[in-house]
Amino acid sequence: MKGRKLLTLVCGLLFSACAVQAEEIEITAISSFSANLEFAKDLQVFIGDVNERGRGLVRIRYVGGHEVIPQRQQVYALRRGVIDLSFAASTYLIGVAPEGDAFLGATITPFEAREKGAYDAIQEIWAEKLNSFFLGWHQTGYRLHIFLRTPPDYREDGLPDVRGLRIRTSPTYRPFLKALGATPVDITSSEVYTALERGTVDAMAWTGVSMSNEGFQHFVKYRLEPGVLNAVMTMQMNLDSWKALPPNVQAFLLTESMTYERESRERFFEIARQERISLARDGMSSVDLPAGVAESYKQLATDAVWGRMGTRAPESVARLRPLFDPGFDPQ
Repeated sequence: MKGRKLLTLVCGLLFSACAVQAEEIEITAISSFSANLEFAKDLQVFIGDVNERGRGLVRIRYVGGHEVIPQRQQVYALRRGVIDLSFAASTYLIGVAPEGDAFLGATITPFEAREKGAYDAIQEIWAEKLNSFFLGWHQTGYRLHIFLRTPPDYREDGLPDVRGLRIRTSPTYRPFLKALGATPVDITSSEVYTALERGTVDAMAWTGVSMSNEGFQHFVKYRLEPGVLNAVMTMQMNLDSWKALPPNVQAFLLTESMTYERESRERFFEIARQERISLARDGMSSVDLPAGVAESYKQLATDAVWGRMGTRAPESVARLRPLFDPGFDPQ
């Protein structure tokens, strides 16, 4: 009788242990964007896919955007493990990790970055400075544009003459605008409409997506082409949370991240195309720079970003630029 009781107890303990091991793991996630922006909307596709395909294994619980934790505080919440997963523009990381500018100044795709070892270099930096594991670079396929109220004037070298113009920006694009001679004005996305309405700024720097649904086209009517720089949406997980995951869950999340890199890029190409159509319907005109000037314009933007990193982490520029901008000639 005692043997039966012992056997029953052991079986019960083993069953409980298996149940605990099989319990679905929950990961908390936050983003740096408002729910109405395309970036936050598309992130829900990734979360939905993970929760569907990882059912019984892992689940992401999205807690919100900057209304939960302010954008510039999210990096510290990630580092401390207050939240597990962060989806953010590198703008909100570079205060701690200036190397986030590598994505902005890159001339390669996320897929090429994986193949060329660029991700391996970032992984080391993310672990050291952000206490996080780098999962991927997502939602690419569109560029930054300057939007003007009136047609642009041009400098002697053919570049658009924005010298002295007050241009709305985020910290992401500040060095590029300063290199053009503009006066950058940092304004959060939620306050841009009011700034345009009140005439606080003369123009704005914004991406090729998520503009028409904000109504900014009622104030700015000219979009400079070509677009410059890259999308900078990265996903990272607190390093302690990552290490606590079983290997099969880690492998699953990496696979999902790679899938999301590819599929979100395809979606954002289409989103950018539709945005252009929508803005044109509302009276937006595209202003194309001549081919030679366009290349100088793009190079100015790229050099400005790497130059910013160089003021804070010159050793990282030497290491990362050949990986993210392989066509760069230091001579």
